[in-house]
Amino acid sequence: MTSIGAKIVSGAAWTAVETWGRQAAMFAVFVVLARHLGPEAFGLAALSMVVPVILAVPVTTGIPEALIQHPKIESLHFDSAFWLLAASGAVISGLIWMSAGLIAAAFGQPILEDLIRWSSVVVVIQALSSVPAAVLKRQLEFRLFALRTLAGTVVGGTLGIVLVIAGFGVWSMIWMHLAKAAVETAVLLVGSSWRPRLTFSYAKVRDLLGFGGPLIVQTFWSFLNEEIPKVLLGTFLGPHAVGVYALARRPLDLLVQVFLSPLMAVTMPTVARIQDQPEKIDRFFDTTVRIAGIAGFPAFIGFAAIAPIAVPFIFGPQWASGVVAVQILMLLGLQRTIDSLCAFTILAMGHSRLILKLNIAYSVVATMLLSVTAQISLEMTMVALVACGLVLLPIFLFYAQRIARIDVLRPLEIFPRLALAALLMFGAVSAWLSSAPEHAAQETLLISAIVLGAAVYCTSLFVLVRSDLFNARDLFLRLRG
Repeated sequence: MTSIGAKIVSGAAWTAVETWGRQAAMFAVFVVLARHLGPEAFGLAALSMVVPVILAVPVTTGIPEALIQHPKIESLHFDSAFWLLAASGAVISGLIWMSAGLIAAAFGQPILEDLIRWSSVVVVIQALSSVPAAVLKRQLEFRLFALRTLAGTVVGGTLGIVLVIAGFGVWSMIWMHLAKAAVETAVLLVGSSWRPRLTFSYAKVRDLLGFGGPLIVQTFWSFLNEEIPKVLLGTFLGPHAVGVYALARRPLDLLVQVFLSPLMAVTMPTVARIQDQPEKIDRFFDTTVRIAGIAGFPAFIGFAAIAPIAVPFIFGPQWASGVVAVQILMLLGLQRTIDSLCAFTILAMGHSRLILKLNIAYSVVATMLLSVTAQISLEMTMVALVACGLVLLPIFLFYAQRIARIDVLRPLEIFPRLALAALLMFGAVSAWLSSAPEHAAQETLLISAIVLGAAVYCTSLFVLVRSDLFNARDLFLRLRG
């Protein structure tokens, strides 16, 4: 195996360890919090993080990606970026702190003021870890990320559970996020071999902003797009609807992180390293999309099938109203198997401005649709979210093929057969749940539905896409070489 091949495989493996460990721990914490808190508390916590999440973009995205993508990086680039981001993070946190009252008034929820104030501290904490993280990613060294994430998740999650049991309510979620961010940053700063020097160069900053500047704006728009549903739901339907939406996103985010994140994490640094070799990019893209589809279809469609049992059983009966929203959002997960890999490929080729334009277009479409559907119901808003993603999917495919000079349609040939296998699984699970005895224990129903779904999907997969499974295996083996 070549050096870069070994690093790609090792990076994907450590990313998987980090992602799966974090998601398992955070899901357990989320379940405990959900059983002690209702939709109102979750909605308030989600609303308090809207502004800090959006305004943290300049210190967490753009410059770090530029450090990864830059073909001729120097140590002065890293030093200058660190001090710029640290100062920017402190300023942004201070501005949010001082404006907390105005933000709370804009949401019509005065109780948000103190929550927003303390949530703002996350920005400066994250700013300190951005450059050390970029150094490690550029070197395809992901081992420390696993330790960082697991340590932060354990410490933050433990604190959150202790506080919620002690009766601190929504504040348990705020302090959990702060503790998690602080521990993760500390691990990167202490564990990384890179140390910032007291040097700074405006020329190096301008050099990085050539690529990172448009990406900052692009990611700002991307995060804005993520927060648009919360803002509109909070405005028209209140914190309760925001809380249900936040819970509905949790299974989606969990499945994306577990099944797709390891592939996403290595896509940009890998394609950036081979950006002048289109045949290798084509092979990498073909492999990752096929693997994403094979893993993604049963995960998202399968959870949609068991959601009527799984949601109230796992999170508590007070969350049963979120079942339909969860099922609809699973369709977003299927889109992520394609559009996310296209987006990272385009970014790795240096076209951050294009991603910005696509995100602005999404904002316009989403704001128009969601402003209408948020006044109707939560479920209609979820349908509108899926529709917005579908509108842009063909555009992502077109530009990924044009820019990277790859065949984006070839790996998609497997998707109709994967969809058929997933639908057979969905039908079998739904039929089983609807015909199961009423007195059957919920945990028994859930386990039996998962086993049945897995058996049906694997059997269907073997019959429908057996040759593609072997081809995907061979492509992966060639990628390692």
